[in-house]
Amino acid sequence: MSTTLIYLDEPDLNQADATVMRADAGPAGDLTIVLDQTIFYPQGGGQPTDRGRIETAGGTAEIVRVSFADGEVLHHGYHSRGRVAVGERAGLHIDPGLRREHSRLHTGGHLVMTAVDRLIGLPATKGYHFPDGPYVEFAGVVPPERRESVAEQIQAELDRLVAENSEVTWRFDSVEKLRAAGVHIPAEIPDGKPTRVVITAGYHSPCGGTHVPRLGELKGLRAKSVRFKSGRTRVSYDLG
Repeated sequence: MSTTLIYLDEPDLNQADATVMRADAGPAGDLTIVLDQTIFYPQGGGQPTDRGRIETAGGTAEIVRVSFADGEVLHHGYHSRGRVAVGERAGLHIDPGLRREHSRLHTGGHLVMTAVDRLIGLPATKGYHFPDGPYVEFAGVVPPERRESVAEQIQAELDRLVAENSEVTWRFDSVEKLRAAGVHIPAEIPDGKPTRVVITAGYHSPCGGTHVPRLGELKGLRAKSVRFKSGRTRVSYDLG
């Protein structure tokens, strides 16, 4: 059974209902729950896990980590009341403040990609959008004659894009069509699989994460440093 990922289409949804398909208790009091659908984001793609709780008539589970395996979203936690049982209807509640922080950081990383693509044209190869030091890494390096001013140029472009406050959108498309349109596709995404593409100010990037609805919500976005090593460029950023 695959878990339906509600957050892909409704990233602002903090509460929802679902049916408990599995509830596996571990020897140390740990718990893993699988639902038919979920709003919880499983850690991956450079974005941290959601946290929150799952409530049923029989019990409450505090969810501290969420992961993804073989099409299923695994909600890891512990019981704080009673026991969650298979077949029960469940109320899902994620931490809205944490989700917003993660969404802003993730969208901030995409806007860094957007600015670097416009200014230099380097493809992004890795994004780390955690609060403890977010960055985006790009294949290739900035020409030596531009390195002294590139951080300032990236910051100016970020400021301009945030001030424009355009909408963040997404769509699903085939890998083949995206490649034909010139979108950079990571090697780990297989051919033939519908892929969700997030669009920031015209820049397309395959992504299954959550994002803010408009770029104006990224006020304070700052390119902290630009570093070059082993044929790669890394832009570190924060949200002030």
